Amino acid sequence: MNGLRLNPQLLRVPLYIAGKSPEQVCQELGLTEVIKLCSNENPLGPSPMAVAALRDVLPQAHYYPGIVELELKRKLATCHRNGLTEQHFIVGNGATDVLRMVAQAFIFDGGEAVVDRVTFPLYALLTTMYGGDVVKVGLRADYGSDLVAMGEAVTPQTRIVWLCSPNNPTGLVLSQAEVDAFFGRLPEHVVVVFDEAYCEYVTDPNCVDSLRYVYQGRNVIVVRSFSKTSGLANLRVGYGIAPPDLIEYLLHTVLPFNTGALPIVAAMASLEDHAFHRRSRELVQQERAFLYAGLSEMGLRCLPSQANYLLVLDPPLGAPGLADALLRKGLIVRPMAGFGLPNALRVTVGLREQNEQFLAAVRTAIMDAVGVPA
Repeated sequence: MNGLRLNPQLLRVPLYIAGKSPEQVCQELGLTEVIKLCSNENPLGPSPMAVAALRDVLPQAHYYPGIVELELKRKLATCHRNGLTEQHFIVGNGATDVLRMVAQAFIFDGGEAVVDRVTFPLYALLTTMYGGDVVKVGLRADYGSDLVAMGEAVTPQTRIVWLCSPNNPTGLVLSQAEVDAFFGRLPEHVVVVFDEAYCEYVTDPNCVDSLRYVYQGRNVIVVRSFSKTSGLANLRVGYGIAPPDLIEYLLHTVLPFNTGALPIVAAMASLEDHAFHRRSRELVQQERAFLYAGLSEMGLRCLPSQANYLLVLDPPLGAPGLADALLRKGLIVRPMAGFGLPNALRVTVGLREQNEQFLAAVRTAIMDAVGVPA
């Protein structure tokens, strides 16, 4: 690349390292069977209604997308009700694409973004990519987001406050009371983004209703996904909900044909697959409790997650050591150093058989480390 003029902002952006794939682990370690519990995917697979709809439209793959995106927006408006229209929605190539739109729209000329120190790293990456400064705020002692401190970190240069609820990787949610208080102190020049990719798994009645602020016309963008209870992570469909004037501005960041018609058709079909959504939620709620109890019985500390994963803090072998020991037993979990917690790991809630194998492997790894026969 001699002689090329490079973007200095991009050179500041670290590469995002995704979790390992089963195929990669099998090749590296010579294994024949691997259980992937690192990427928070739906263990039941994709929505059957989405699969059927996708199969029907595959012969149309040679066409560019038509008006199907508008149809999805109208369907989402019908599902959410409460006066929302298609003008309240924007569709992206995954929820991460919508996050990209927000960063591109508001981070320029040295703007700042306030974010949890421990959260999904894409918020900081996007802020840096578009030339902004990241202001990181530490969590509370209970690992919850410190909205008081985040509010105090806001300056005249602040453009965005990124809020993740349930937070990835802690699984903890924001409460209605603390968010109401946060908005009471927040100046109007700041956009608040609620990343709610995991909201469908939440059972906590005190969890914030972020759409309330959209109805009020505040500078709020709620981002959601079809990757979780719809099981469509590989099709990359996400969406944002915001007041129409914000949506109209964000549309300037949308690339032509950024989301294919085939994934959108599958996403629309999944909205009708109520039985599958219910099974997906019930499985996670049941197996999340099973995993939490099993890990707690071994003396491991987990946070009370409201998502489809658990965060394990300060395991006896150290998080990197335990993750490596599990990997060699054919179980992929996610060390959390890249999320701001060097001695924690995240495990996705799987099927009962997978969760039992995971717990047995953790028990064996701990016993081996302390020299006690399993």
